[in-house]
Amino acid sequence: MTKIDYFIYYRIQSDRHVELAAALATMHASLQAATGIVGRVLRRLDDPLTWMEIYEGVTDARHFEVELGLHAMHHGLHEVLEPGGVRHLERFRNPD
Repeated sequence: MTKIDYFIYYRIQSDRHVELAAALATMHASLQAATGIVGRVLRRLDDPLTWMEIYEGVTDARHFEVELGLHAMHHGLHEVLEPGGVRHLERFRNPD
């Protein structure tokens, strides 16, 4: 069974980090309840406006991606992005 790891990075508005941290905490809890996948978040060391969400060990990519999109919208993650910003999603798996 292939396991996929997701890395999602984006830049936020400079005054929205507290709001984003709270939104991510509640989103991670609801996303975990829906998918069983535990998320974590990092901030870039040399650029604190760049954030990254990490989700590891996904076995049902289609289900996870639908839930991820719904949860991101529900928790307003797009509202804190820098103007014109997007959430960049990357998928990785172990080499076979």
